[in-house]
Amino acid sequence: MSKAIIDKNLLDQPVVKYIVKDYLILDSNSNVVDAARLMKEKRHECIIIVEDKKPMGMLTLKDIVYKVVAEGKDPRKTRLKELISRPLISVDPETKVGDAIKLMVEEDIRRLPVIKSDMVLGVFVLRAIVGDVVEKSITLPDIEVHEGLKCPYCGSVFQTREELSKHIDRVHIGAGLLEGVALRRE
Repeated sequence: MSKAIIDKNLLDQPVVKYIVKDYLILDSNSNVVDAARLMKEKRHECIIIVEDKKPMGMLTLKDIVYKVVAEGKDPRKTRLKELISRPLISVDPETKVGDAIKLMVEEDIRRLPVIKSDMVLGVFVLRAIVGDVVEKSITLPDIEVHEGLKCPYCGSVFQTREELSKHIDRVHIGAGLLEGVALRRE
């Protein structure tokens, strides 16, 4: 089994050191079309939703697809406040990176607003941390290594050479060629 080695010092750092400060904010009464246009224009995948200037939720591209498009809602009539999950899951700027990652895993989210006194300081993005694993090194779970022989064409794993040979013959080349059976086509 192989394991990625992670710099424990990173996990003990405050999230405020790793936040993305280029984020979008829209009022909860805006509609989905407004949000989608802004996301497209600014090339962002999420928007922080506010009510009375206080952060109340987050809207992602996935929310638009799943909660609007897939359900056949009219994006011009659907207000953002109808789509956001409450309460907004966020952290304080001094929260440790390791604790933030743990929270993100538990809540199945990839972006975490960093808020102090109802003011958004930025967004902690999991991909920004994990995406730099080579430079920053963080602990990742063990990766299961499959024992056996791997098909060079599709990656399937087989226990014996004979099984691999039959697979390649049947799936990638044609019946009988590698099994020593020559078939004549008339």
